[in-house]
Amino acid sequence: MNLLSIEHLSKSYSRRQLFDDTSFFLQEGEKVGIIGINGTGKSTLLKIMAGLEETDEGTVTKANHAVIAYLPQHPIFDPEMTALDCVLAGHRELSGPESGQTEKRDHQDEAALVTKAKTMLTKLGVTEFDQPCGQLSGGQRKRLALVSVLLSPAEILLLDEPTNHLDNSMSDWLEDQLRRRKGAMIMVTHDRYFLDSVTDRILELDKGKIYSYDANYSGYLELKMQREEMAQASEKKASEYFTQ
Repeated sequence: MNLLSIEHLSKSYSRRQLFDDTSFFLQEGEKVGIIGINGTGKSTLLKIMAGLEETDEGTVTKANHAVIAYLPQHPIFDPEMTALDCVLAGHRELSGPESGQTEKRDHQDEAALVTKAKTMLTKLGVTEFDQPCGQLSGGQRKRLALVSVLLSPAEILLLDEPTNHLDNSMSDWLEDQLRRRKGAMIMVTHDRYFLDSVTDRILELDKGKIYSYDANYSGYLELKMQREEMAQASEKKASEYFTQ
């Protein structure tokens, strides 16, 4: 079942065309890595999927039940909020009867959420839970955003450079978290080892098109070589035909 579909996508900035009538489909449980040279639109594609960027042409369709959690490359938080509150913002939802009255979620659920958030933050080297977010470094704020996304029960995670600002042990911990997660995921990262370990499908952005490979990064390299060899053979055959 398709969780997310992008069909006939076209998108330009000024005179530069990032996407030219290209399509993509995400299925349940897939773990997808997006690669491409700088400027090919990797972050833009994630923002389009998250509903934060408009397309010039084409349609983006999300399954009705699918909830998306998005990790931006440079997250922004209220500088006055504490580190813990920044993580929990959006998770401490209020609910109530149809009369419109609201009540806090069950105290046991709240305590479990706080405990889980603190455990994850500690794994990522953030232990001053009451420190104002404005006093944190950019790398620490990125880790707050990462924990907030991981706490989400969303069916689709969109992660823009999730391993930035993580040391090896933190990356190993995140790798384990994502491998065990059952939902679908799409991420942009330059960490080739991470792509090899976590993903089962690679999307390559090249000259305005999206190429899909049902493999991790190592498998993608082999399949890409085959695609390029076939393309060269076709071009050679066409050239020979027209020169006869």
